Amino acid sequence: MMRARSCAVLLCFVAGLAAVAACGGPAGQPEPASQVPPAPDHLKNLHASDLTKGFAEKGLTCKAPQKERDTQHWVCESTTPIVQRLAEFYGKAPGRIEYIRVVVTQSGSPKLEMLGPLVGYVASLRYEGADPEAARAWAEKNLAAGGMTAIGPAKLKLSGDLSRLVFEMKAPGSEW
Repeated sequence: MMRARSCAVLLCFVAGLAAVAACGGPAGQPEPASQVPPAPDHLKNLHASDLTKGFAEKGLTCKAPQKERDTQHWVCESTTPIVQRLAEFYGKAPGRIEYIRVVVTQSGSPKLEMLGPLVGYVASLRYEGADPEAARAWAEKNLAAGGMTAIGPAKLKLSGDLSRLVFEMKAPGSEW
């Protein structure tokens, strides 16, 4: 008799657990919301040394990074009487680049060919999830018109005009 009673209690306990599980948990407690992972705050697998090397190959001189609060700021530039090229980028660490900005300023009659190589280089950077060909094609197509788009995990923006063009690339979760 005692054994039958223990089995009955155990059976009721198991049935109760099954009922609670089927209903989504104990009464009065909301089910946890599905967690959406936050957008990445940096362009994964892109390192500051990749950028400084690439900018140097394009004729810019890069300075050592400066610490600005919790972020490092790199500046690369080249100036002639006709064109000034400035590239700057920010990251919490050399391997956590969040934001890249290129400004090309021309005096006199602006020439499209002064813009394309530097903007094309930045647009075609390789990082996790990048589509370098699509990004470069978008940038070259929109040099004169400007605009914004997202390609892969990066947000791209062209603004200004041919005499002072600004190209920006940032990680979607970046505060920049």
